[in-house]
This record gives sequence, C-alpha cells and structure tokens, in this order.
Amino acid sequence: MKKLITKIEGEATLNIIGDEIIEWVDIEFHQFRGIENYLIDKHYMDALVINPRICGICGHSHLIATAQAIENAFGAIITNKAKLIRELTLNFEIIENHIKWFYITLFPTQIKDKKYLFKALQASQKISQAIALIAGQYPHNSYAIPGGITSDITYLELTKVKNIIYQLLEFKQELWSDFELFFTKIPKNIGKSNNRFLTKNLDISKIKEISNNPYQKVTYNGLYYETGPLSRMKEYIKEIYQKYQDSIYSRIYARVYEIFYLLNKNLEIISKIDLSENSYIKPNITSNKGYSIIEAPRGVLIHEIEILNEKIKYYNIIVPTQFNLSTGSKDNPSAAQQALLNENKKYLDTIFKCFDICAVCIGH
Repeated sequence: MKKLITKIEGEATLNIIGDEIIEWVDIEFHQFRGIENYLIDKHYMDALVINPRICGICGHSHLIATAQAIENAFGAIITNKAKLIRELTLNFEIIENHIKWFYITLFPTQIKDKKYLFKALQASQKISQAIALIAGQYPHNSYAIPGGITSDITYLELTKVKNIIYQLLEFKQELWSDFELFFTKIPKNIGKSNNRFLTKNLDISKIKEISNNPYQKVTYNGLYYETGPLSRMKEYIKEIYQKYQDSIYSRIYARVYEIFYLLNKNLEIISKIDLSENSYIKPNITSNKGYSIIEAPRGVLIHEIEILNEKIKYYNIIVPTQFNLSTGSKDNPSAAQQALLNENKKYLDTIFKCFDICAVCIGH
C-alpha cells in the first residue's frame, strides 16, 4: 500500500506492508534541488544568500550554520554580543516553528477545526516582528555574516523584543490546554522509537551518509538516531520521559515545553547583551575547510564547506529530517520507521508528523 503524506513542507510517500497493523514501511521523498552542487565555484559569500532559501521555515538556521561553517574555515572569532544576538533570533525561529507545527501540521490530524489555525498565525506574527527588530527583516534575513552580524540593535529595540516575549508567555496556559485536548483523541503511548538521541554535541567523525537517491540517508556510529526537541529537552522533562519513553506523547510534550523554555531563555540572553561591544570583526580570508553543527527547529543541522581562493570547492548539508526519516532496514530502522512499526494505520499520519518533517529541507 502506498500512502501520500502532505503538509510536511512538501510531500512524502510511505510504502506500507501490513493490513490494519503496520508491519514495515519505506519512506520516499520526491524532490531534489541540488543546492550543494549549485554552490560549487560560487564566492563563499553567495552561500549566505542561497542557503537560507533551502527552507521558508528554518532559513535563519541555514544562515547561521553557513556563517559558522565559513568562520570555522577561516578561524574567525566573533564578539559575545554577536553570539548572543544570533542565539536570540535562532531561538525565536525554533519557537515560531513549534507553534506553527503544532496547530497547522499536527493538530489537524485529529481535530478538524480551523479556529486553531488562527492561534498559530497570531503567535507567528509576533515572533516575526521580534526577529525583524533584531535582524532587519524576516524571513530570509542576511544579517549574520562571517565575523559577526550586520545589525546594530538598540536598547529600544531590545525593549520591544522583551515586550513581545511577555505577550507570548501569556499564551502558555492556552497552548498546554490545547495539548491536553489533542490527547483526548489519540493514545499517549503509541509511536515509540529506538530510544537513541542526538544533539549538536555529537562526534562528526561518526556520521555516515549513505546514497539513497534522491537524498542521503544518515547514520551515527552505524545506527539511526532521533534528533530534535525530545533529544534536547528529555533531561528537563524527566518525569514525562521516564513514564512514556520516546512515545508520541513525550515527543510532542518536549516540543511544546521547549517553546516556553526558549522564551525564558531569550529573556536571559537579552539581559546579557552588551550593546557597547562590536557587532563585527573582519576575519582573515584563507583557503581551508570548515563545518558547523547547530540545533535547528527540527534537530541537528550540519554544514560543511571547503574554500579555495574565495570560491566554494565543496559544500555538504545534513538536515534533521535525514536523521529522523531515513529508510533503514528491518534490523536497523530509522527513528520514524521504528515509531510506525506495529501501530494501527489509523494513527499513521499523526505518528509520522510528530517528527515535524521537512520535505523541502531533505530535498535540498
């Protein structure tokens, strides 16, 4: 049986074995754009404009990852101010993604009521405004460059950003209430996976990409791992994780929890920003290799670059969906495959989407 999955920033096809219960599933993504090939022989600064267009949801993550990979190649340093402001906007992008995912992608799999879509739009407008105050525009901002940032934020703008955070924190009770409503429609203990997790503190030498046209499968130390909010937050939600393990309940709980964790984290970041510091330190341009590993909304994002005479000789991107939704074997299934195994088909759409899939990122 073939099942087309939509509303995942693109589409995927699940090739399912089994009648009512899923015995096995292969995951296929259809599009391929070849952005890494397109970057070859371009000036390294071009990557800062091209890569954020990989995805309309996590373009900022690709921008930060690109800038950091170039900085790693150059051995560049940036000020604490630039680091904090980059972290501030990246956190906002994660928050915005989670709210949109919850109400626009996940919620409709069980509750068909359009009024919930407006909650995502209202929150998204506030977050987009916060990012634009910091980075000059949103989406597809270009304020992060090798050596720091181009924006020079003021105290007034930071105050406006803080006010937006306080407004978003008022949304907490309502969102948790909607979370509980969602689980009146679906069991909490379905969708258990491999119980293996990756964060950005990984050993890059243990990553292996395996050809699986039109995209690459990704293993870590020979196995498939889960990355994303549950990987990042499981130490903060120990009671939930111990009770439900890596089920759909823990996975969604972690993503909602992270929204408010990061809003409070952003208040801390703002209090640490020294506006008198420089925003930019000009790097020494060299021919070298570099890489970056960051936490994007959906999990670990890796960019690798080789620069020769200011031109890109090699570029490689590994996105979170490659970790979570590779097609493995029955002896070594990916996180999403394992979560679907032995589950009733009526829960297929919800379990699959609980990983917050991005088909356009995986088809980069």
